[in-house]
Amino acid sequence: LDEALAEKLSYETAPAAVVARRGDLAHADVIVVDPPRKGLCADVLKALLRPAPKPRKLVYVSCGFDALQRDLAALVAGRWRLDRVEGHVLFPGADHVETLAVLDEGG
Repeated sequence: LDEALAEKLSYETAPAAVVARRGDLAHADVIVVDPPRKGLCADVLKALLRPAPKPRKLVYVSCGFDALQRDLAALVAGRWRLDRVEGHVLFPGADHVETLAVLDEGG
């Protein structure tokens, strides 16, 4: 990885609700969420809906389509615009489709 790019990257390993309550999501350019089948917890959803100068892009990986629909409805009604949604079989031989949704700010 190019050193100049590496200096711009950070990776957080903490429960999503903890990161959301600290207000750290407002400082990210891109957020990737991969919640459990039940979807985003209330603290994370609330943080993603709060007005902020950042993030500019949200990538949502979902294994629970019903929760994804519910969360996307809330996100799009708030500050996000749905750019695209794709289905992927991430585990060869599985009959389960993971859904990848990409959202931009500006909903």
